[in-house]
Amino acid sequence: MKPREFVILPKHLITGLLVFIAVAALGYAIIPQAITKLTAPKPAEIAAREGAQVFLSTDSEKGQAAWEESVCKVASEQGCAVLKKSLSPMLWPTVAKGKVRQACQAMKASLSKDIPTTADALHIQEWSVSLECKNLQTGKANAGDIQVLVSENQNGWKFERVMFTQERGNAAP
Repeated sequence: MKPREFVILPKHLITGLLVFIAVAALGYAIIPQAITKLTAPKPAEIAAREGAQVFLSTDSEKGQAAWEESVCKVASEQGCAVLKKSLSPMLWPTVAKGKVRQACQAMKASLSKDIPTTADALHIQEWSVSLECKNLQTGKANAGDIQVLVSENQNGWKFERVMFTQERGNAAP
């Protein structure tokens, strides 16, 4: 059997090289944008992360009003009202007594439950947010997870509140 020879003409070599360069340039321009778009956090996830961060970032030196204001900036109107009327009076005395000063950063978040809009309720989602909190006095850090509710309203997704252990899986604003 006689070996076959393949002849590549210079014009085919140049055409192939140009096609390769065009495909590589196109891939370089499009693929990173596509990956970024696919992996970018969604508005509800951003609301959950921001809400968890500010809720757990307490500074007894700045005071209760400053903490409430920072939470209300990312919270829905209803979430802010619940914080000021119920959660803050219940939690802040412990923060003040313990002189708690911590800054928290959300590391990741995952959707636990999605409850679509109904005739009498907003679209809400339950998120599990993993945070790392740093003690501002000692510099020590600890990590943990927290469940939060976010709701979709005319202003986009907003933080509602932190969920207590007993209500997980039974999301309701």
